Amino acid sequence: MGNYFVMSMRFNKCNASDFGLISNGMNTAIHPNDNSIWIKTALYDFGWGKENGFYKTPLPNFDTLFELALYSTNREDMYGAAAIILEKFADELLCQCEIVANDCLQAKEFKKLVELFKLWLPENRCSVVQKTYEQIQDDYARWKKISEIAKKYSKHTGKEYGGSLYCW
Repeated sequence: MGNYFVMSMRFNKCNASDFGLISNGMNTAIHPNDNSIWIKTALYDFGWGKENGFYKTPLPNFDTLFELALYSTNREDMYGAAAIILEKFADELLCQCEIVANDCLQAKEFKKLVELFKLWLPENRCSVVQKTYEQIQDDYARWKKISEIAKKYSKHTGKEYGGSLYCW
């Protein structure tokens, strides 16, 4: 069980009891060991739809979620954090991807971001709500640039080129 997230793998779990939680209503549950409250949500999409899961309240902020996505050794926390980042913090993710992609010392982290967030796909992951057409176009152009870098990186996996994509 993750510290912040629990989730199914290939839809093998659905109800609170499947995750070792006690249902406390329609979309909430309680962890029997510490009485923490967990909220039911759809989490990471491995390619066949968003997995069932729960997150512990309060939901961590972006910085904590980003650390979990990059460095957690717990798969549920890593993928759960990634799912919440995509859903609630995509604008912040874009900025972090640009920072990491431009830092020659963070090639390993960028590779992890490429795989976890499928950055080779040139799509606008940012919210479009309350944005102008120009802002949406700008977000897409920035994601497209990240995608081009990610494709190059994936193509050269396992080879050393100075540690970063911009350090050829």
